[in-house]
Amino acid sequence: MTTDTVALVESPAQLLHLLEWAHVEQAAERTVAVVLAPVEETSLAQLRQMAVYADEENMAVEWHYPRASAAARLRTLQQVSRRVAKARRLVIGDPFSGMIQALLLGANPHEAVVVDDGTATLEFAAQLSSGEPLRRWDAPPSVLEVARAPLARQARKFFASERVRLFTVMPVAGMPPSKVRDHTYNWTRRRFGPPRVVPGVDVVGSSLAESGVVDTAAYLDSIAKLAARCGGQGRYFAHRKEAAEKLAQIATTGLQVVRPEVPLEIELSRGSVAAKLASFPSSVGYTLPLVLAGVATTIELQPVPVGMLTSRVGPAAKRFLERIGADMRDASMVAAPLAGVSSLG
Repeated sequence: MTTDTVALVESPAQLLHLLEWAHVEQAAERTVAVVLAPVEETSLAQLRQMAVYADEENMAVEWHYPRASAAARLRTLQQVSRRVAKARRLVIGDPFSGMIQALLLGANPHEAVVVDDGTATLEFAAQLSSGEPLRRWDAPPSVLEVARAPLARQARKFFASERVRLFTVMPVAGMPPSKVRDHTYNWTRRRFGPPRVVPGVDVVGSSLAESGVVDTAAYLDSIAKLAARCGGQGRYFAHRKEAAEKLAQIATTGLQVVRPEVPLEIELSRGSVAAKLASFPSSVGYTLPLVLAGVATTIELQPVPVGMLTSRVGPAAKRFLERIGADMRDASMVAAPLAGVSSLG
């Protein structure tokens, strides 16, 4: 079968959502997944496992390591740009990525699809509909951002085109319905689920500290309080960006620290899940209710008090966090917070 689709992915979540899109479109055998690999080992390991699943679906996977060196970055741009320029259809994992934006300079597909990379899709859709520059919600002002501004402007013109669509689980606003296609994790649930439900509490780890949004000490204190109120019985599913030193401190609370080998949507589907899941505002508030539909578990929002936020968090980022928290509270699978854990600050 002829390959007519090129997908640019940089994270395990993006490759997962590429597989979900390919399942809906029956396009796996016509797609080559171009992995622009990160350097962080946990992300890389999860990507390798996701590539195994892609291979099972007869999807070709092509690896590049642009972050290994300046020479590797240039070599990747040269090699991948030729493939992108010839693609009839593009699937894009991260519209904010400087590497992907550079590759789009020579792109002229008949169709382009943006798949989810967590809650960043919400901000992307909002910026696209309002005409704002493309900028990650948690990115502080920097010299690098200023240098990339012309590239971001060109990328915005590309994404504003009529040929661009969203494939998402997120409740995006401001975009015409004709440009948005929802999905419900049919591939994940068919391939892995349903999980066993076990007593206790699972805590979903967060990278809010790593991204500079919340204070690390305050985050660790919140986890310690949560663990104490749960009797120290439960698992802590680490985010792939959390450092070993931080996780070692979390382990002292009595929670069993688990480093998932795959995105959490698959990790919980293929094994067991606790009757209660505790999570700070994050993408799992949108994804897990779909993945675990019909499973007897509840996701319980853990608030982020203002006192946990760092000084670098501006009004826009605060509004974004508030929106995610409000969406999670309104979601059908979200119950009241754990007894005694209405505020972790």
